[in-house]
Amino acid sequence: MSTAGNGDSPMSEPEPVTGPLTGLRVIDLTHVLNGPFATMLLAHMGADVVKIEHGRGDRFRHAWMAVDADHDGYEFLVVNTNKRGITLNLKHEKGKQLFLDLIKDADVVVENFSIGVMDRLGLGYERLREVNPRLIYASSRGYGEDGPSAHLRANAATIMAATGWTNAGWDFAGRQGTIPQGIGDEAAGVSLTVGILAALYGRAQTGVGQRIDVSMQEALLGFMVSNFHTLFEQRRVGALPKQCADGYVAFHLPDMTQELWTRFATALGHAEAIDDPRFATVQSRRENYPELDETVATWVRSSTRAELAQVFRDTGISAAPVKSLAEVVEDEHLHARGAFVEVDDPKAGTVTMLRPWIRFSDTPAAIRTSAPLVGQHNDEVYGELLGLDAAELAELRAEGVI
Repeated sequence: MSTAGNGDSPMSEPEPVTGPLTGLRVIDLTHVLNGPFATMLLAHMGADVVKIEHGRGDRFRHAWMAVDADHDGYEFLVVNTNKRGITLNLKHEKGKQLFLDLIKDADVVVENFSIGVMDRLGLGYERLREVNPRLIYASSRGYGEDGPSAHLRANAATIMAATGWTNAGWDFAGRQGTIPQGIGDEAAGVSLTVGILAALYGRAQTGVGQRIDVSMQEALLGFMVSNFHTLFEQRRVGALPKQCADGYVAFHLPDMTQELWTRFATALGHAEAIDDPRFATVQSRRENYPELDETVATWVRSSTRAELAQVFRDTGISAAPVKSLAEVVEDEHLHARGAFVEVDDPKAGTVTMLRPWIRFSDTPAAIRTSAPLVGQHNDEVYGELLGLDAAELAELRAEGVI
């Protein structure tokens, strides 16, 4: 694996854990993307995340992959970096006891099973709180813990449909029936992480843990402030990117200050627009915004993205070319910041991943290890945390417990 600092120097051993959550232990029962995204963020920041799987493991390992793929999929690899992986059969009585033993010294448990699964196993919040009153129990489901839709199965596509996210995307694109660009899982994952961190702070004051409930539907709605503005104010937020000679550029015209407008119009060779009554003041530009938008669109059509980028830099306005993901990976600024790192995986080979984007001056976050194979850390975790020896582990394997 390459270093998480600059992505250049290979290293044979995992980096030491230095994140601000070093010493925090998280028992991770999550699967697919919503829950694992949350525990990924905790692991980025130094938490010891122990991912529990059973049988063939998290079904997300091979989602969206060819049926004959010989390695786990990119999404799975990314959201499970830095975690230790163990197997455990929670339906087996010995498996339940092992789980409770792990909970005794854990700080956080995270799950995103369907509602009621943990209670039916006898491992719900009330039972775990008896074992460890300091435990933070975090769960995220499609529609939360109560209400008429609570028992409905959910995924990112259905949540984006149920929040209006998909329809809003169609409105913006002017075309229905397309796959939406979505953050249905990620929005809930970020929200779950924020809740866990807040609960840990609360525990530091009271000494007592608590339960966290995040609805994917409500979490995604929380990321739709601009859409609600459009609904309640009947005025759309944002402007269309403008076509240029070799693609599109995005920049902010509404409420541009007089100084910026003067520099902008002059730099694009249209100083006459400064005195045009329709555009001469901030107020007149607001009143005539449709005309302003169309006029400026004609100004940039014959220039390239590179030429316009220089104009935008010189004038100091907020602007950027519309880039493809392939262009983003090669972005000069991101490379200068070491935003991408190369991670070595035993099956997938070298994988390019985004470096942890929350940066700390004294306790840096990092990608230290690739995602674990199924049960990769059984001996290490059960030996280290529960004191089990090789003979005991062999017996548990023979009984189908691990």
